[in-house]
Amino acid sequence: MPRRHAWIAAPLLVFAAAAPALAQSVPNTYELRYGEPVDVALEDLFNNPEVYEGRAIRTTGHLEPDVGGGRRSYLLREGAARVYVQPVAEVAGNFNFDAARLLGAELQVVGLFTQSGQPSQAGTRAVAGLIEFWRYLGPPKEPSNTEIEAPSLSLEALLTTPERRDGQLVRVVGQFRGRNLYGDLPAKSERNRSDWVIKDDLYAVWVTGKKPKGSGWELDPGLKRDTGRWIEVVGRVQARAGVVYLDALKVSLGKAPTPTAEAKAPEPPPERPKKPPVVVFTLPLDGERDVPTTSRFVVQFSKDMDEETFKGHVQLRYAGRVRPGDRNFEGTSLSYDGGRRALTVDPGDTLRPGRQIELLLLPGISDIEGLSLVPRSGQTEGEAVDVLRFRTAS
Repeated sequence: MPRRHAWIAAPLLVFAAAAPALAQSVPNTYELRYGEPVDVALEDLFNNPEVYEGRAIRTTGHLEPDVGGGRRSYLLREGAARVYVQPVAEVAGNFNFDAARLLGAELQVVGLFTQSGQPSQAGTRAVAGLIEFWRYLGPPKEPSNTEIEAPSLSLEALLTTPERRDGQLVRVVGQFRGRNLYGDLPAKSERNRSDWVIKDDLYAVWVTGKKPKGSGWELDPGLKRDTGRWIEVVGRVQARAGVVYLDALKVSLGKAPTPTAEAKAPEPPPERPKKPPVVVFTLPLDGERDVPTTSRFVVQFSKDMDEETFKGHVQLRYAGRVRPGDRNFEGTSLSYDGGRRALTVDPGDTLRPGRQIELLLLPGISDIEGLSLVPRSGQTEGEAVDVLRFRTAS
């Protein structure tokens, strides 16, 4: 098929010849141009091609030759879903060499999707479009009786620091959980309908690239009755947005991990020292002049206070010597707003003009934890813990 985009040159190719699975790619030159590939099932791509037009995608299907074409071309198929695939120039040589072995096998490709083809007479699209791919991943080479070398990890160790293992080959054991039948992983994190989940304790990963079957056994990802079996997976780690995927090279029935000695629980952190309450704000402001003679005073504290402790421990008075006409504030009333941690002091009388008013907070006031009020300055003033001063307007 003709190529519909002019590709930019890519640097030196890297062929993972040592890996048991066939993998061919070029560096991220294309992804820098077209963005991070999105994972899409081939069926979804087939049914909704307009959604992925001009986007970099990652999908999986079985490779087939396009027998109706006049030149050598290939299709990916999964059920009724079909899409053309064509390698970019940088990987075409290796792909054409591998294609004969890959025919009929499951193949994952990463590339740019564009729509093509015409609707069939039945009104459905025979082929969804074309993927010009720069990366592909095929099945392991057959036969291979040698053991795949990979370090054994628990799922807990893998998921604690997955970024350190990204791209590495590992061997893990977990219980088969089907196609995420128990909601162990976010539903939107599923890449393909053939993916399945293994889990150990609280730790779960997606397994992709191989079905849960082997010599003499096969599990159905859609049936809960098949879950619970322990499976060993050897695969390459992909950590994406907090979710770990294993591109499986080998799956086999396994045994439950041998429990290790229980680690001693860490010592609890030392309890933070509790801070006593202190005045943080007043209205009018402490030291303010020209306060209206009809004022009420609001005192805000740093902590939730015990309202009962204000009784008998809050006083108003005129500073200095007693002058003719001065009256004791016998009608003073208090109200406490726990939501704002604010105490309102109503003098119950009109204040004398041009006088300094002192609001005394006496020992005995405490917060709900029983911690006593402390002065802002760190030092008491006479019999009071803290004194707030205001001057009324003349």
